[in-house]
Amino acid sequence: MCDGVTWQTLISTAIETEASDIHLTVGQCPHMRCDGILQSMGGGQLTESFMSELCSVILNDAQRERLAHERDIDLSWTFVGRRFRVNAYYQQGWLALAIRLLPERIPSLAELGAPKAWQKIKEFDQGLVLVTGRTGSGKTTTLAAFIEELNREKAYHIITLEDPIEYVFTPDKCFISQREAGQDFHDFAAALRGALREMPDVVLVGEIRDRDTMSVALMAASAGMLVLGTLHSGCAADAILRVEGMFPQEERDGVRSLLAEVLRGIFAQRLLSAADGGRVALSEVLLSGSSVKSLIRQGKYSQLASVMLSSQNQGMQPFSAAARKLQLEGRLDAATWAGLNAQLQAAGGAL
Repeated sequence: MCDGVTWQTLISTAIETEASDIHLTVGQCPHMRCDGILQSMGGGQLTESFMSELCSVILNDAQRERLAHERDIDLSWTFVGRRFRVNAYYQQGWLALAIRLLPERIPSLAELGAPKAWQKIKEFDQGLVLVTGRTGSGKTTTLAAFIEELNREKAYHIITLEDPIEYVFTPDKCFISQREAGQDFHDFAAALRGALREMPDVVLVGEIRDRDTMSVALMAASAGMLVLGTLHSGCAADAILRVEGMFPQEERDGVRSLLAEVLRGIFAQRLLSAADGGRVALSEVLLSGSSVKSLIRQGKYSQLASVMLSSQNQGMQPFSAAARKLQLEGRLDAATWAGLNAQLQAAGGAL
């Protein structure tokens, strides 16, 4: 307890206020994030008994044992019909929880304001598609929306490899195998190799974190599957640079050549404060084409922004063009617009 407030009350309050995240730890007041802004939930400092009680509800015995050994763990949790992604960890020796509230249903790409280029991705039956952005930029939600549209439209076998499973799909036209790290598999690269024998049409890798996983993802994309994955990077060019950087210097020429052949698109995302409240998605889109392939093979990533700018009629767009469109539509407030322009100008992409 914290001043008589129960954990059920805190979770319910976050749901009612449409918070995206809750942060809890011993000795501090509970906080939640609404429209990207962190704010106190009041109720006084949380006690050790409060955190222990909540963790005993969220984590099963195996998860508690793993947390005690590894000191942090990712998992999914369901309460009052809502799904949550939870990261349990320790700070200064005390239990702490970062809880992400997932939407009640999987939104459509249109509802998310996703770029129309996603419709082009549906036309591909193999290759690699990356969604990039910082934590909390909506990468998982965008991919869930795309998979849900495939589920309604295509007769595919879809395999997801996630840590943890966030959105649970109800099979429609697709046969869907959702696999969770720690429960259904232990290693992303090994699970992705196994997927090659399971005859999927589409494979989602929740996050491509290392060279082994990326190597198998590239192999799967070249072997006839559509591979979807996420990366933590700021823009499309940074995503390609990160892929290259996963490999030793002597392998990078071959990696660039293979990536140029299998890459179908990179969608870099940010969430910004909207003029009418809430948040709006800002998306950069890089799609495959002869110019893009050539630049990737040569490692000339700094020139990709110019290609995106000159190829907007093909569905591409750099952050600068996407921001200008949102501003003209009146969807960005003055402060957000000014701050974004300053950021892009510092990065060499002023509006």
